[in-house]
This record gives sequence, structure tokens and C-alpha cells, in this order.
Amino acid sequence: MNLLKKIILVFFIFSIVSFSQIKPGAKQIALSHSSVAAGTDAYDIYNNPALLAKTKKREAGIYYSPSPFGINKLANGAAVFYEPTDYGGFAFAYSFYGFELYKKNSILLSYSNKIFETISLGATIVYQNLSIKNYGNDYAFTLIAGGVMQISENFNAGFSIDNLTHSTFGAYDNQLPIIFDFGLSYTILKILRFNAAIEKELEKNTSLHIGIDYKIIKYLNLRIGVMNEPASFSAGIGINYSIIQLDYALFNHQDLGFTHQLGLNIIF
Repeated sequence: MNLLKKIILVFFIFSIVSFSQIKPGAKQIALSHSSVAAGTDAYDIYNNPALLAKTKKREAGIYYSPSPFGINKLANGAAVFYEPTDYGGFAFAYSFYGFELYKKNSILLSYSNKIFETISLGATIVYQNLSIKNYGNDYAFTLIAGGVMQISENFNAGFSIDNLTHSTFGAYDNQLPIIFDFGLSYTILKILRFNAAIEKELEKNTSLHIGIDYKIIKYLNLRIGVMNEPASFSAGIGINYSIIQLDYALFNHQDLGFTHQLGLNIIF
């Protein structure tokens, strides 16, 4: 392969990947990642680990997106496990993304705890390994830190910082973004939750995320979300029965179209 073809190939791969990567978690995706201040499930390890401190039961889950935006080579999946203890909550996650030309694997370890009755803090250490065919591979360690405060019985505020260590792949800056999130969450009658979050990635425009989670009957939740950078909307359903939670999310990207995600969690 000559130099020009290599340059074109690498540019194409990074263009598609930069548009299509979505943090795992069907609930979070259905809410357009607006749940910075309101816990959803163990996949909060990727978004705001402080939310895990409110989870009192052990949880295990798997997530899969078989063909993001109709491109099966970009299939991705993840698995999580959360264990609450008297000394705080511990979580582990593994995720994969890509195909033979571009592969990315991540391992996450998280700790969260209540500092005061109304304040929780958490941190996630992330190991990421990136492999590009004919170009080698590299790894990086990053840190996600977050906090959540219960302002009233129904009103929460939360924040998170992704890549607090300013890590990157290789000798090139900004290969891994630094992202700041701040969010609010308000619950009405324990069945209707409104989320609003502001996300700021360095050197990019601020993005507004809105999500609504409505428990229409005992075992069924409906979710919708919107965001403006990039302009997109999402929706999903959740079926909760006994110890099983089954979630589906539909996400639309302004440039790439629709994609689907599935999640299965067991709480015990």
C-alpha cells in the first residue's frame, strides 16, 4: 500500500470512529447521556462514578451494539460488575470497539462512596489500548472523577471530569479528549425524572443534553433524550421484572443516521 492510500485509509478510519463512538449503557444512551446527576445503573462507571455510591445491591450487566449506524465492523460491547460494601462501592468494566483495522479495548476500575449524607464522590481509572493495523498499538491511562449532591428529596446536582490526567496516545496531543459535565435532575412523584446536563469538550462547542425517564407502569419505563452538539435525539424502553432489567436504546446522529443498543442487567 503506497503512502497516499495509507493516509486516506487512516483519515477515513478516524473520521468514522470520531463520529460513531458512544459510551456504553443503553439507559444512558436513551437519555442522550443527560444523567450526570441521576444514577441509572452500573454503566455510570463511564459517566459519573459518584452515582454508584447510591446503589445498594450487587449488579452485573452486558451491553451490545451490533451494527452502529449500519456499519457492522464498528460493533461494540461492554460488561460491568458492581459490588457495594461497608467501605464504599467497587465497580469493574470491560469494553471493546472496532474491527481488524482499528481496535480499541478498555478496562475500568472504580471506587465511590458517600462523603456526607447528601454528597457522594467517585473515581474511575481507565486503561485503554488502541491498535491500528500496519501502524502498531499504544495504551493510555485516564481518570474519570465525579461528584453528586442531593439538594432536596427530588432534586440532585452532579459533575464529572473525563480524562482528568490529560492523557493521550503516542506523542500527539488531544488524541483523548478532556470533557467536563455538569447536570441537574428533578423527579416528580417517583415516576417522572427530568435531566439536564451541559458538556464541554476542550476546543469544541458546549453541548446541551436533555433527558426524560417516565415509568408508565410498574415494569416499564419510556425514555427520550436530545442534544445539540452534535444535533441528535434518542429514545428507549426499559423492562424491569424481579432481578432482571432489559433495556433498548435508539440513537440518531445528524451525519450517520440511526443506531441501536441493547443492555441486560441483573441486580441481586
